[in-house]
Amino acid sequence: MRNTSVLLLAGSLALSVPQLRADVAAIHANALPQETAVLAALDDAKQLEPYSQSWTMNWDYPVAKDEVAARLSKDLGFLTLAAKSHPDNAELLLLTGLVARYAYNLDINGSYDAAMSALDQAQKLTPSDFRAPWFRATLQCQTTQPKPGADEFLSIETSHAWNQLPVAFWDDYIECVSLTSMPAHALRAASYIEEMHAPVSARRAALIDSARKRFDPYDPNKNYEPKDVWQAENVGDDTIFTSTLCGVRLRVHGNWQINRLDFTNASCVALFTSGPYQATTRTMRPSVMLLVQQPKEGETLEAYAKKLQTNGSYEPFTPARCPAPPCIAIKGVQPGVYKSDGDGRPELVFLERDQPEFPGLIFESPLELPKGDGSAGAHFYHPSQIQQRIPGKLYYVVSLDTASSIEAPAVKDYEFFLENLTVE
Repeated sequence: MRNTSVLLLAGSLALSVPQLRADVAAIHANALPQETAVLAALDDAKQLEPYSQSWTMNWDYPVAKDEVAARLSKDLGFLTLAAKSHPDNAELLLLTGLVARYAYNLDINGSYDAAMSALDQAQKLTPSDFRAPWFRATLQCQTTQPKPGADEFLSIETSHAWNQLPVAFWDDYIECVSLTSMPAHALRAASYIEEMHAPVSARRAALIDSARKRFDPYDPNKNYEPKDVWQAENVGDDTIFTSTLCGVRLRVHGNWQINRLDFTNASCVALFTSGPYQATTRTMRPSVMLLVQQPKEGETLEAYAKKLQTNGSYEPFTPARCPAPPCIAIKGVQPGVYKSDGDGRPELVFLERDQPEFPGLIFESPLELPKGDGSAGAHFYHPSQIQQRIPGKLYYVVSLDTASSIEAPAVKDYEFFLENLTVE
C-alpha cells in the first residue's frame, strides 16, 4: 500500500526529523519469551525506531537506509518464527507487529500484511489492551488511506481516559489527525501532552504550529462572504450546512428552498422554506430560520428571548429536542396573520453556548487524502483554511413561521431541523 505519489500536508508532514517518542517503550520486555533472538530484535527496534518510525522521502540519518532495512528484515524474520512457537504470547505479537510496521516504512515486501496479522492476533488474545489497535492505527495512518487509522484512534480515545494513554500514543495520534484534516483534535492532543510535561519534540511542534495556522481568527471588521461562512455537503437526499464561524451544523431536506444563507451584522442567518403544503385556500411553505448572534454586554438569554416575542401572545412549551440544554422554548398565536389560511403559529427555541476550549472539534471527522495524478514522486497539497468560531458566548434562535392550517406538517419539519441541529 506504499505509494510513491503519497500526498503530504505541505509545511507540516514533509519533515525528516528523528522521532523523540518511543512506541517500542510500550513493549513489556519481561513478558516476552526470554530468547536471544527475540530480545536482540527488541534491542534493535529501540535503536532503529528513530529512523523507521515513519517513512521519509529524503534519508538524512546517521545510519545507512540499506543497513536499517536489512536489520529490520532480519529481526522480523526471527520474530515471525518465534511467534509460531509462542502463538499465545500477546507481547511477542505486539513486538512483531511493531517491527513489521517499522519495516513497512523501509518498503520491505510483505511487512504490511505481517504487521496487520500479528496485531490482529494480539488483540484477540488481549481485547482490552489498547496497544494492538494503537499500533495498527498508526500503521494505517502511514499508508495512502489513513482514514481507518484515524477512526481507530478516535475509538481508542473515547474508551480510555486521556491520561491513561502514553505520550507516544498522543504523538502518533497528532500525526494521524494532521493527515486526515482534524486540526482541533491535534491541538487537544497537544494540550494533553503538555499536561503530561513531555519532552519537547521538534516534529510535534511543527505539526501543532501547522494546526494552529489552519484557523483564521474572527475579524469583526471583515465583510464575510456566505461561501466563506457556510460549507455544504450532500448526504443522500439531504444537505448538511456547517458554519465553524458561528459554531453550528444543520441539516435540511433536499426539497427545501434556501431563502437566505448569510453572515451580516455579525450574525449568522440561515432561512429555509419547506413544503409546499395545502392550506385552506392555497399552497403554502412554512419557514424555518436559524439566527446566531453575540449577546449584548450583560444581556441574559431570557431578556434576549423577550425581544422576539412580538405580534401575538406566547407561552412556554417543551420542544421535541433541545439541541443544547437548557433552552427557552415558546410558541405563539398571531390572530388573523394569514387571513383565510389561519392564524400565525410561531415557535421559537433559544439556546446559549460559551466558547469551547477547542472550537471546531465537534465538526471534525477524518478525511481521506486526495487522489494523486499518477505521476511519480511525492505530491503536496495545502488543506483549506477554517474560519474560527466567534469568540465568547453565542445565542442561537431556531424559529418556525407557519399558518395554523398547515401547522401539523410545518411542526414536523421544525422538529426534524431541531433533531439535526448541532451547536458547539
